[in-house]
Parts: sequence; C-alpha cells; structure tokens
Amino acid sequence: MSQGSTDLTDAMKGSNTVKLPIDIDPQTAPNPEQSIEGQWYKANTVYQILEVRKPGEEKREGKNIVTTIVAKERGDGSENTQSENFNKYSLDQQTIDKLQDYPKKGDGKSISSYLPSSGVIFSKGFFDALSSLQTKKVEQNEITNFYHPIRTLLYSRKISQLISKTWWSYLEAKENKLWDKFIAGEWEDIINYKKDINNPNYGFDILDGLIAREIFMYGGAEPPDYPDPGNSFYSPLKDYSEKRDQARFLILPSSRSWQGISLSLLLAGQAYYQTVDKKYHQISQPIFSTGEITMLHSLEVDWGKFQGDIKELIINHEKPWVGYHIVIPYPPIPSGADIEAIKTWAGAEEEPGKSKFPFYRKANDKYLIDVDYFKPPYPYIPLSCT
Repeated sequence: MSQGSTDLTDAMKGSNTVKLPIDIDPQTAPNPEQSIEGQWYKANTVYQILEVRKPGEEKREGKNIVTTIVAKERGDGSENTQSENFNKYSLDQQTIDKLQDYPKKGDGKSISSYLPSSGVIFSKGFFDALSSLQTKKVEQNEITNFYHPIRTLLYSRKISQLISKTWWSYLEAKENKLWDKFIAGEWEDIINYKKDINNPNYGFDILDGLIAREIFMYGGAEPPDYPDPGNSFYSPLKDYSEKRDQARFLILPSSRSWQGISLSLLLAGQAYYQTVDKKYHQISQPIFSTGEITMLHSLEVDWGKFQGDIKELIINHEKPWVGYHIVIPYPPIPSGADIEAIKTWAGAEEEPGKSKFPFYRKANDKYLIDVDYFKPPYPYIPLSCT
C-alpha cells in the first residue's frame, strides 16, 4: 500500500478529546504494574465475531446478507456457568480442516480455540529458517529485519487473493445460475452444488466468496445490521488505576473503525455463518490478527481503485502513538478478466512446487529469506500493497 500523509482532522472531529481510530481498552493495554500472564486465553476475556445469515423479511434491496456483531467471553470449557461463550460455538469440519495449521488453544473444535486470531502465519520451514540462530540477540535482529516486512507482504498477498476469490465466486455463480439462489437465500443449495469432483468443498467456496463480496461492498462503509450496542461489554472504559480482572479485545461503537468492523472481523478470521447442523463455518481464514484490528488498524473499502493506501493517524498527542487507516481497493470486475486466471491466483499456495505462483523461495531445497509473487501476476487484479 502506498503511504499516505498524517490525518488529524478525522481523528479530532466532533470532540475536544482526540478519538482513537481503534479505541484501546485500558484493560487490554500493557500495564507493567498489573501484568496478567496469558490474559488473552482466559475464559472471561471478551472477543467479537461477525455472524452472517441470509435475509428474511428484513431483506434490503441490493443487499443479500444480514450481519450481527456478537460479543461474548472466550470460554475454555472449564467454567462452571450456564452463560453463553465462544467455547460453545462448535465449528464445522470444513473449518476445522482449513485451520489445522493455525495456532490454537484448546481442542480446535470451537471458535474459542482460535481466539485471539493469529492472522497470517508462515510455513514451518520458512519460520525455522528465519529463527534458527542460536544467539538470541542476533536472532532478534533477524526477526526485527525480516519477520514484520515479509509478514506484511504475505497478508497483502492474501487480501489480493481474497478479493480474487470474491470475483471468481461471483462469475462462477452467474455462470452456473447459483447467483439467483444466493439472492433468494437458498444457501444450502449452493453448498450442496456439485461441479468440481476434485474439490468437495466447491459449494462452500462459492458461498464463502459471495458472502465476502457482500462484506467488501457494504461492510467497509456502514455499521452492521445488528450491532448489539446494549451489551454490557461495551460499557465505558475504566481507568488504569482500577483492577483489571477481565480483558476485552473489542472494536467499540465509539471508534472510527466501527464503520468497517464487518470487514475487519472478516479479515481476522472472526466472521462465520451457521450451517444446517448448527455448526459455525468460517468465511475466510485469518489475514490480520485480533490485536491488529483492535489496536492498530481501521479499515475502509474504495470501489474506484486498484491499489490500496495507508494513512497514519496520530491518536494521542501526549504520548506519540500512531494508528493506521487502511483503504482496501475493491473495483468492479473488468470486462476482459479471465475467470481461470482469477481462480488460479485466488487459490495459489505459498509453497514452491505446489503452486504456479509461490510466495516462498528455495535454493538447494532450503528456504531463502526472500519472497516471490507478493502481488498478483495479472494487472487487472487489485493490489493491496505496492
């Protein structure tokens, strides 16, 4: 993404106090006097997910999904309570299979196991090559120089691939008359549609892409349909001096990023819909981490660009603290776009030898601290960074 200029106007508008683009809850911010080891994994730590469902009578013209923000405690199966928590939100098998390489805390069968979200992860071989040195200070230097910039390139690639998946899903749905079923809310018919015998998840891939497309078109510009603002987890933030016994990793209704919360949760892998057996299906695997969407980034979509932007926002004048407002491009599909080329880029794996467009590079069967194809090979597919 191209670097933008510092923007104070939006941060300060309408208030005598500088508003955070992502309001940091002091209960989750670092406090050297009250460090709670592993607090992000505690059963009472609060997270958000985006729950998507097909419209009923509340269907709006041109919008084919209904979005609800759900804020609950993480849960871990050990709590003696009848209250709802994300440990009780069971995942479907397709989601469990796709998340098998991602970090988890728990049995991996519920949403809570993947909270907080890790964002994109490196392959084990590449990560080992990056952090294999024995001297800790030298290892830290290696990670400082290469981990963050290469991870940034990886999540930029992933965003571009997700955009391509939404394009492919739409074109494929139009071609196979699944678009009418999507508009009619006949999601089970899409899931059960069999076309590609080599891909048993073909129907899920189509539906996931169509839902993600709706979020790109609407979720980056308006709040969710059911924001759940009355939840007690959104109560006013407490002062540092008060004891912190419950951490909250939330995007708050008062923050700038609330308008794009649906997109933020989608890109963090915290967006789901329920299947007919009441399991939760993840729409897209994590790209950003929970920490990034709640503490660092706010997101917006631009429908007229092929290239994204980052703006630095000063969010605290007393202690220099900079947040980043990210504008993600989502232009109309060009008329000359090749559906097979779009599909190839959308599904390209990172490992050399497994993909036409690998991300990692190897020499003599060893990983190089270098990358390839961090941007799409076709000029009409949007770049999430340059």
